[in-house]
Amino acid sequence: MKKMLTNFILKKPEVLTITFIVLYFLGMGVINPAFLALDTLIRILFNGAMLFVITMGIAGVLITRNIDVSVGSLLGLSATFGATYLLTPNPSIALFLLITLGTGVLGGLFNGIGVAYAGVPSIIMTLGTMAMFRGILTLYTGGSWIDTVPEWYLNFSRGEIFGLFYPIWLIVLFLVILWIFYNKITWGRYLYATGNSEEGARLQGIPVKVVKLSAFAISGLFAGIGALIFISQIGTIPTQAGFGMETQAIAAAVIGGISLMGGSGNIQGAALGALLLETIKYSLVYFRVPGYWNDVFSGFLLLLIVVLTSRIQIFLKKEKEREKEERADVAAIKPELNVMQERVNE
Repeated sequence: MKKMLTNFILKKPEVLTITFIVLYFLGMGVINPAFLALDTLIRILFNGAMLFVITMGIAGVLITRNIDVSVGSLLGLSATFGATYLLTPNPSIALFLLITLGTGVLGGLFNGIGVAYAGVPSIIMTLGTMAMFRGILTLYTGGSWIDTVPEWYLNFSRGEIFGLFYPIWLIVLFLVILWIFYNKITWGRYLYATGNSEEGARLQGIPVKVVKLSAFAISGLFAGIGALIFISQIGTIPTQAGFGMETQAIAAAVIGGISLMGGSGNIQGAALGALLLETIKYSLVYFRVPGYWNDVFSGFLLLLIVVLTSRIQIFLKKEKEREKEERADVAAIKPELNVMQERVNE
């Protein structure tokens, strides 16, 4: 039984994240039973739509054993360019989407080219572009905020289908698409192979450089999608739009079971990690904790969860290694046991 449980958790690390979410909800429910209402979950999903999208996008980069700390700045830049176009007379929806999503994809491709083809370490490359994207945003706006987004676009985030807001349906849609991509599409498996071993992937004929480039492009695309949600939900684009989103997204993905060492984890786990972080954030607001305590509590709980998750994973891996050693020992002495048994039979 213990062996089965160990193998199950190693194969499904998101189980630990689900456990944390359930325990946290129950803990908050003890303090105030009203917190356990379905409306609470809906609000958490709605408020966290941007984080869900960014986390799902950055997951692919982490799977390839890279990192992207520029997605927050790229979201802000995409939102700025898109919102600025919306202020022009008779804006075209198609062109608006092209500008916003295109900015994200181009930013992601720029990162991917630097990492995959120029050989720049991903942390260095994306730290540089993080500052560059933020600088372009500030230069473009002159340090001013964009606060006159048309009402018709703001209404998008308020629309509902079967009682759920449009951004929540987008989360579900992208989660399904990415699940199919990583589990049923060959290219999605290439990302895992690249993260496990670049050299091994090359020997199998996998175009590693193109795979890395595609991972950063996907991350950029989802930064653009996050920008679309940001514009409709917030309605105001400050010069600090998207600031800190990259840290939250990386943390959410890791909490959800995606390893920083690459090649492991899944998209549903990343989404669950985002849900856990947003639940913590919402609970602090729900219980009217003063704003300046939010970062303190969120940071502390995040560190606690990451440490606990890490220790549990290490323990489970040691248990599996111990079981392998025991099987190897048994296999080594089995011939001797067979000889002894034969002698007894004689």
